[in-house]
Amino acid sequence: MIVSNVAVVVEDQPLAAIRPGDSVSSACEVMCELDVGAVVVLDGETLVGVLSERDVVRKCICLGRHPADTKAAEVMTPDPKTIHADGNLAQALEIMGQGGFHHVPVLRDGRTVGLLSSDDVPEEYRMLLERFKEIRGG
Repeated sequence: MIVSNVAVVVEDQPLAAIRPGDSVSSACEVMCELDVGAVVVLDGETLVGVLSERDVVRKCICLGRHPADTKAAEVMTPDPKTIHADGNLAQALEIMGQGGFHHVPVLRDGRTVGLLSSDDVPEEYRMLLERFKEIRGG
């Protein structure tokens, strides 16, 4: 399947979103409920971060913090790189590959409309993601 832009990939997905003051436990519940590996963190409608499973493990669990007592804002990745909904998959994969992360928030008119995951990328684009990772050195 040839995909013209990232909006096509995320348009049928529910937006996995939490607030900065929500607990990491609550974020994990949302991830489990929606079967996703990350959530966007919104302050009102403003994107302030992304919280991924990796963030939970590395910045919470491994440091001995309890997920129920830790706020998302304390362990999220703040000010994430984003892509416009009209951006193409090659651009999104370049952002992921060069940044070393697996999720990119998708924006339209300043609003978060989705979260593109490397797992969402159609198979025919996966080699491109691997190439960007090689260029990055990891």
